[in-house]
Amino acid sequence: MNKGAKIVADALLGRDFRTVVVAGKAYTIYPPTIEKLAGAISHLSEVRDAQTVREVLLSLGDMGRMAKALSWLVAGDESLSGEFAKGTLDEVVDALDAATGMIDMKVFLKAASLAKSVSLLAAKPK
Repeated sequence: MNKGAKIVADALLGRDFRTVVVAGKAYTIYPPTIEKLAGAISHLSEVRDAQTVREVLLSLGDMGRMAKALSWLVAGDESLSGEFAKGTLDEVVDALDAATGMIDMKVFLKAASLAKSVSLLAAKPK
């Protein structure tokens, strides 16, 4: 099965998630929606350039902002930021890394292309 088909199958079956542990509690992260991404990005706007995603996140250096960003990716709001702030810096950065790792640009571009093709098929009268 190719990678795109596996991603679609996992999404349909509900198997497209990551489990992370922060402050001794396990949290499930599902692929982020645009709303969740926008909320998280609003707290990560001060990151600096680096070689890896982990280094980029560590460049922020503000646990409060990282906890709020992670809360957006897990819950879709800032309701869990207090819980995440109790975790270690490594736990929060690892969780953010796992969440951002669920976004693959190749897959996104293929999905956008497929969505465009489907809309064109639906719009054409026969």
